Amino acid sequence: MGAVLVVLPIFLLIGLGWILKKKELLSERTIRENTFVLYWFAMPATLVEGILKSDMASLPNMAFLIAVWSPYFVTTLIVWLTARAGETHRRFAVLTMSAARGNHFFAGIPVIRLAMGASGAEAGTVILAFSLVVMQFVSIGSGQLAMSGSLSRKSLCATAAQLLKNPPFMACVTGITLIGLGLNRLPNWMGATLGLLADISTGLALLLLGAGLHLENTLEMLRSVWKIVLFKLAVHPLVSWGIFLAFGLSGETIQAGVLLAAMPVAVNTAIFARETGMDSEYSAQGIAVTTLVSMLSLPLWIKLLGITA
Repeated sequence: MGAVLVVLPIFLLIGLGWILKKKELLSERTIRENTFVLYWFAMPATLVEGILKSDMASLPNMAFLIAVWSPYFVTTLIVWLTARAGETHRRFAVLTMSAARGNHFFAGIPVIRLAMGASGAEAGTVILAFSLVVMQFVSIGSGQLAMSGSLSRKSLCATAAQLLKNPPFMACVTGITLIGLGLNRLPNWMGATLGLLADISTGLALLLLGAGLHLENTLEMLRSVWKIVLFKLAVHPLVSWGIFLAFGLSGETIQAGVLLAAMPVAVNTAIFARETGMDSEYSAQGIAVTTLVSMLSLPLWIKLLGITA
């Protein structure tokens, strides 16, 4: 029951966002404008603040890097070895791209902050800062390989170019650079501004996540996308937990990392699927269903990880 209460505020906010959209109290324009504020300002502020406040000295060594990179490769390999049978190449491309590609910014960091507090959010932010590039290239590269049987230099360069225009990614780069330059202590006025921006990200992200949910024909969609649900919400966090333990990461880092791995499929996965000729409807269903099922799976992970309110 305790684990349910930990995540209850999260899903109440998601539900409120869905109700506001359903009752037409949130217009498409309002959602679009608030998403812009969140994506370009509030979430980058959260990431920079988390990196600057974290204990970076003990984390970014080679063991840590291998530990946070490996789950993406291992989960993707498991998908290739076990889940190709009976799938069209367009659906399998979506499956292999979705299996380890989580909704870290609209769900992951907000959920960790509510479940674990500021120190947990800082641990999650550091993991994201050093693994985001790997997640992008492994997931998109695997999807492309499933579609065409090869990796093109053009698409990999396009992925790199998209990362350089990605505000959360550039926020991670900025935070790490400031740490490297010894500028992790910002002037009070700058730190306060960053903190105020970061404070609006959690609630706003969860409201917008709820507003974007489409709950029609949920059971029918679940029968269609059960493999995505299995790999994203069960296999990937299990793989991550095992690897983190094997590399001796700290308890709080393990908890934050496994929770990140247990997040539903990233919302922008459907965009990549559509742009590359994959089964975009299957991708959109995977996003919706993993978000809904995570309402049941996240309390379980929180219980298993020993996270308390």
